[in-house]
Amino acid sequence: MQNLDKKKPLLSDSLATGDNKGFASPKGDQHRDRITRFGILKHRSKQQENYLFSLAKIKENYHADVKNDESIRAMKTAQKLNGCGNFLLFKNFYTIDQIKLAKFQACSEHLLCPFCAGIRASKAIQKYSERVDQVLSENPRLKPVMITFTVKNGVDLRERFTHLIKSFRTLIERRRDYIKKGRGFNEFCKINGAMYSYENTYNEKTNEWHPHIHVFALLDDWIDQDELSQYWQSITGDSMVVDIRRAKKQKDLGYSGAAAEVCKYALKFGDLSVEKTWEAFKVLKGKRLSGAFGSLWGVKIPESLIDDLPDDSDLPYLEMIYKFVFSKKSYYDLQLTRHV
Repeated sequence: MQNLDKKKPLLSDSLATGDNKGFASPKGDQHRDRITRFGILKHRSKQQENYLFSLAKIKENYHADVKNDESIRAMKTAQKLNGCGNFLLFKNFYTIDQIKLAKFQACSEHLLCPFCAGIRASKAIQKYSERVDQVLSENPRLKPVMITFTVKNGVDLRERFTHLIKSFRTLIERRRDYIKKGRGFNEFCKINGAMYSYENTYNEKTNEWHPHIHVFALLDDWIDQDELSQYWQSITGDSMVVDIRRAKKQKDLGYSGAAAEVCKYALKFGDLSVEKTWEAFKVLKGKRLSGAFGSLWGVKIPESLIDDLPDDSDLPYLEMIYKFVFSKKSYYDLQLTRHV
């Protein structure tokens, strides 16, 4: 049986990693790392929650005689974050050296809660990695690359984000038209399949938002970057910035690291202040911030944030209950273990 480590992990500045081990691996020897990262993400979620509670109080008292929609929304959202991830129930299947996250209360506010976003991203990485491996095994001549598309920075996030979405949608539609009708070829049509996600960063010095798209693509043939850049400018009217580089294949991990590069942008809450995160949330909530097309289309990401349990329901296990402790160096503390 494994030793159960109750040592308190320290808070780290790193929220996003190039692999999936820290968030999703059920292996016993990686459990400590997973708990550490969960503590990091929950800490940021708690900071966001505290900001929203403060904002709700300020807005509520600003016009005492007027019902304030901002105050109501901030309070409701803070209450959802407040109930998320305070206790984690793991099942330690010690005979097969797997520790599974079996139960916790989730807020599912992925744009505000790094904890929920991190777990969901780890599931997306796993599923897309499986699809990439499958497609490459069927067509090993495909060329894996990373592509970034940007538009000109601006102070209005809604306007800039909408502009980026429409521009990228135009690229996808023109590729689809070429495949169906055989006309209107451009360099983007060389993509056999791709997955993508949107990222929105903020420059505190210029007070401008910088929306961009990260794409992992499998190419039928190499793309001419200069031609694609010019074509992108003809669509956006304000940007020809397109970066293309080969995706690296990692030993034992394949292209899961490349998939993580795209999926992990949901985790980059540390790049925005809690104020700007809330501002972005109000603009982006309900928007589709990731997707896929071509040979990578159709991947289903599980809605449930808990781990898949072993098929053998008769395996013995230990129940392990962790409680979140919020402090300058937040952590999850092991409160109880019980043999089942």
